[in-house]
Amino acid sequence: MNRHPQRISFRFSARSRFAACLVATADGAPAPGWWDLDGTRPPYAGGTPRYREGAPAETTATQVLPTEDGGLLRLRGAAGSGRHLLLLSPAESLSPAEDPAEDPARGPAEDPAERLSVGARGLRLVPGGPRGTLALAVETAHDGRTRVWRVLPAPLRLSDPLTLPGRVTALLPLDGTGCRYATDLEGPDGHRPVSLDLRDGRWHVLPSPANGRVHRLLLSAPASGLLLTAGDPGDGRLRIAHATLGDRPRLDFPDRLNSLDGAVLPLAADPAGERVALRVSRGAQARLFLYDVGADQPRPAELPPGAFHPVAGWSAGGLRVVYATPDRPADLVTVPGTATHPARYDAASDTREARSSTQRSPSGTQGSPSGTQGSPVDDLGTPSGTPDASGTPHAPTEWFATPSGRFEAVRLGDWRTAPTVVVALHGGPEDHWTLGHDPVLARLSEAGAAVVAPNQRGSTGYGRAHAEAIHGAWGVPDLADIRVLVRTLTEQRPPGAEPPVLLGTSYGGFLALLAVCADPYAWARCAVIAPFLSARGLRERSSPAVRALIDRHGLGEPPDDDLGPRDVERLAHRIRVPLLALHGCDDPVVPVDETHRLRRALTAAGGPERAPHDCLDIAGAGHHPLQERGGAELTDRLVSFLTAGFPDRRRSPAPPGLTVADAAVRHRPTSAVFGHITHDERTPS
Repeated sequence: MNRHPQRISFRFSARSRFAACLVATADGAPAPGWWDLDGTRPPYAGGTPRYREGAPAETTATQVLPTEDGGLLRLRGAAGSGRHLLLLSPAESLSPAEDPAEDPARGPAEDPAERLSVGARGLRLVPGGPRGTLALAVETAHDGRTRVWRVLPAPLRLSDPLTLPGRVTALLPLDGTGCRYATDLEGPDGHRPVSLDLRDGRWHVLPSPANGRVHRLLLSAPASGLLLTAGDPGDGRLRIAHATLGDRPRLDFPDRLNSLDGAVLPLAADPAGERVALRVSRGAQARLFLYDVGADQPRPAELPPGAFHPVAGWSAGGLRVVYATPDRPADLVTVPGTATHPARYDAASDTREARSSTQRSPSGTQGSPSGTQGSPVDDLGTPSGTPDASGTPHAPTEWFATPSGRFEAVRLGDWRTAPTVVVALHGGPEDHWTLGHDPVLARLSEAGAAVVAPNQRGSTGYGRAHAEAIHGAWGVPDLADIRVLVRTLTEQRPPGAEPPVLLGTSYGGFLALLAVCADPYAWARCAVIAPFLSARGLRERSSPAVRALIDRHGLGEPPDDDLGPRDVERLAHRIRVPLLALHGCDDPVVPVDETHRLRRALTAAGGPERAPHDCLDIAGAGHHPLQERGGAELTDRLVSFLTAGFPDRRRSPAPPGLTVADAAVRHRPTSAVFGHITHDERTPS
């Protein structure tokens, strides 16, 4: 099966002439990918973007950052060790002549690179810095203070540390020298914008306008002095402002900019600082707009709705965004009409050559060949559909009604007619499905399954009330939504069709396990990745960051309904479906002991006799084992399990409260398959 390249962690150099990412190789191990976007270095000169990949020696935690001279920085960190390894591959080592794919005898040896071991915690790379600086390195210490270092070459080293009395967010350049930056400094009273001068280490608070407040810095354009912020004009309403700094600071809240329907995020400004690329998100879908600052005029770009990563670059060669759709993996796309010089290459021919080379690659190798920066807009093809609440087979999303309202779901394929329907539950819980590309869901679609990925209550992207519905009530209102969803899917499929199957990751794994406990015969199979069994148990056994998330949401009181406390360990005896659990042994978010407890609970309940289960510990893997080395084989196993077909469970013993006859779901009305949904489950607690 052809596997598309999966790319993550995109970064641009300070002036957006170079870009880099991590790309999954054939066995799932990430390798660095690198673009020369404007053809600035020989032998790429002439305006033709070039791409190459390094050796698959990274993890998904590796930070990659291209430098302004064409080199590539990589920062590797071992979880909890306080040590990092910084590597610099010079531009010369990234030429096509050094591409290991062109010389199979070289094997996967690492690219030649300078190395520096760094003792620091929370270290991250930021593009920019004064002349001669490769990048900036930002370290957040245990005491909450921040140090900013210059990363210098020859030899590779960290130099000239500056200390700030609090945590900072992004560093936004205020001029063309690479010395003055604006950032948000976190203090006892929250965030406040400050300016920092790397030459003398001085910083000072940026003045706040008399009638308003700057809440968060968003984007800067040093050429024009543009600084966009999230602020309010004094009425408490958070909007995007154009900030004018200096002796007479001012916040202007452009009317048209703030009238766009959706959540607006500035992505990049053009080199002159006159236009800004905006991502406008509504629920699962996002659009790209180009905003003329002087005219206060936004207009939609020539791209269909999809997913736009929160990074973009705008150089003389044009605006490059990271764009994805459910059937198109994330890649760099050049937006038409954004270049400041005539195009000097035929992007379509580059892409045709790239596709031809990809087809020639053995075993569906997941790397892109040299010579492409991603498919051009003209090759995007017809979008998979337009936003539609009617549930037509070609719509990319569909809205489902519940007793308490409705929620949106991303869909792949027609769930009414497909032989297998997979209900995919996202993690988080502070997250939501978008029209981006998920490699597992795409593989399931390629295997002939339809996918319904719901943004049930608790999902972000639909307002505060929707997201906060599960605060103090994990597995209550969101579980009620999933129980209504499976009933809707079952009732509208042909008689005798296989029941839906479940897939959940992290929080979604917890929710999936609760769903098969609540309605044992409504589902055909269930697969979970890095699941936990209860909020209280996870709080006792997890990291401080996870405990802080649980405390922010609140544990709440156990619901008074037919399931009682949402503890899968206590409810495991109700599970009657084949179950597959995958968990990385080195998971820093959800301890692998959660899956060990699940295995013991299923075994104690007679799991192997009543429903087969397979709980796998993945050695060396973290929270996302499918994205790490060996992930391709795990994905194959997962997809095969979910699309395996419907077992005959009429001979299985029934759980307490159900008769053996109820297990014959293909010969019973839906009222006999689904447990009773109480009023308490339909409303947030």
